[in-house]
Parts: sequence; C-alpha cells; structure tokens
Amino acid sequence: MMMNTRRMMTLIMLLTALTTMAKGKDWVTIQNGELWRDTEGNVVQAHGAGFLQVGKTWYMIGEDRSKSWNPDVNMYSSRDLQHWKFEGKIIQNGVTHPDLGKGRFIERPKLLYNKKTKKYVVWCHWEGHNYGASEAGVFYADNITGPYTFHSGERPLGIKSRDCNVFVDDDGTAYFISTIEENQHLGFFKLKDDYLSAESCTTLFKGKSREAPAIVKVEGKYYMLSSACTGWDPNQCKLSYSERMTEGWSPLENIGDRIAYDTQAASILTIKGSKQTTYLYVGDRWMDPDLPNSKTIIFPLIIKDGKCDILPAQSFQINLKTGEIKTP
Repeated sequence: MMMNTRRMMTLIMLLTALTTMAKGKDWVTIQNGELWRDTEGNVVQAHGAGFLQVGKTWYMIGEDRSKSWNPDVNMYSSRDLQHWKFEGKIIQNGVTHPDLGKGRFIERPKLLYNKKTKKYVVWCHWEGHNYGASEAGVFYADNITGPYTFHSGERPLGIKSRDCNVFVDDDGTAYFISTIEENQHLGFFKLKDDYLSAESCTTLFKGKSREAPAIVKVEGKYYMLSSACTGWDPNQCKLSYSERMTEGWSPLENIGDRIAYDTQAASILTIKGSKQTTYLYVGDRWMDPDLPNSKTIIFPLIIKDGKCDILPAQSFQINLKTGEIKTP
C-alpha cells in the first residue's frame, strides 16, 4: 500500500511537471538589441519588415541589406515570432526585374493577401538614382512564398510616392499609405479590388513631413504611428487617431522618448489570443552599428481610447495562444 502511494505521488508530480512544461512552451521570450538569426544560423535580413499571418504562421518580408545597397526582398516564416525559417528571396535583383540592382532599388516592402483574387501582393517604394523616381512598385504571386511577378512601377495616380506601408480594413478595403510630393504630406491611396493599383488618394497631414506610417485598428478607431524625415537617424514618434480612415485624424502628439527608443516604425502586429488581444510595435534600429547589422526591435503597445504607449522592454514574454504579456 505504501509503495502504491509513493508511485501514485511520483506519477502526480511527473504529470504536474509535464503540464507545467507544456504550458511554458506557449510563452515566448522576445529579446531586443541583438541580431536575429534564422533556423540555419544565418543573420536575418528583413529590414523595413512587413508581416502577414496565415493560420498560425507569420510571414515576414523585408530588405536584404547584407550588401547595404540594392537590396533583394527576403521572406521568413515563424509560428512563434522567435524562430524564423528562411523561405527565400521573393524579389531578386536582375531576376524579378532586369532594372533591379542597376537603376532601381526597393525599400519597405509590404505584403497583402487578396481574398477575392486569392493572390499575394507586395507594395513597396520603387526608387531610382538620387530618389528622383519617387514611385511605388507592385508584385504578385499565387503562393505566398512566390515566385513573385512584377506588375508595375510608377507614381500611383501620377503622385510622387516614397516611404510607405499598407493597411487592410475589416471589410477588405486596402490602402497604400506613403509620403508624397517630396515628403511633404501623407497620401492615403485606396486600392482597387484586386489590390494591384490605386483608385483614389486622400492627402492628409499636409506639410507635416511624416514618414514610416504604421496603422492599426483597435475597437473601431484607427491609430497611426509615424516619424519625421531624418534619414537613418531616429526621431520623435508621433501618434494620431481617427474613427474614419480618410478624415478626422487627431493632431499629432508625441509618444515614447525623443528618438522612439532608437527605432523607426515598420509594422504593428495584432495578436488575437484566447484571453486578450495584444499589439506589438515592430521597428528598425537603423545603422546599429551599420546598415547590414541594423536590428529589428519588438516592443509591446498599449492602445486604448485614443491613447497609445510604447513599452520599451529590453525583453518580455508573450503567450501567443492567450495574448498575455509579461514584462519586467
């Protein structure tokens, strides 16, 4: 009887330990300030990153700055935002388009999925010598990992366009947001149903010279983070919000410290968990110490009732199933 009791207690302790371990696997630790490496041990090159979640898998695309200039566009995949598998170069110099790597280069590629056409679409800054082209590039593919085909490279609706991002609303309406007319204003380009071209443009934040726009929708409100135009140097991140996408945006207000914790916004991720929805700020820490070794930084975002706070945690834990976060 005593032996059975001991065996039973040992079994209970073992099961408890295994359960705790299983629960612990749901928690992921995000460590900031270090170079990311993929599952093969190579440095992750996906600067100005754009993200798309398909099922439980996150896909990330960005600039390959390993040779500093004329970047290819790389794609990585992950189920935990920590371990990234290299999926390949989805847009490549001299391959996807003959001018890439010569008279043309790409910045800030962003990824969309069109439910109607069932195609994956990339919008990006499609640039030339001395930033004189000021155009947007569009690529598409049947499969998320490519191969991607060049669709167009032009000024959307004839408007000069540079630093950019994308946003898809709840009803599937997609927008390309970019700095326009020599970085003076922000242009909100509503895309056609196939996401391959723009059908209209609303000019907002006139004369404010904002770039690196990143938009997220929370409880019916649109929140946008953006930075000033200071090249590779970080500056004050500012917030604006609105209940309508193309009008009614609030005056810009400072958030974070004066250099956005040495980052520039690239994307905002929405983690829909079983207990709560959590938002993550993804930014580039440019020239740290040089362009190829620039860092990708992830901070928790607290967003509610027109307010937004960046939590500049050196490290934090997130449970991707429940949406919960633990910060030091």
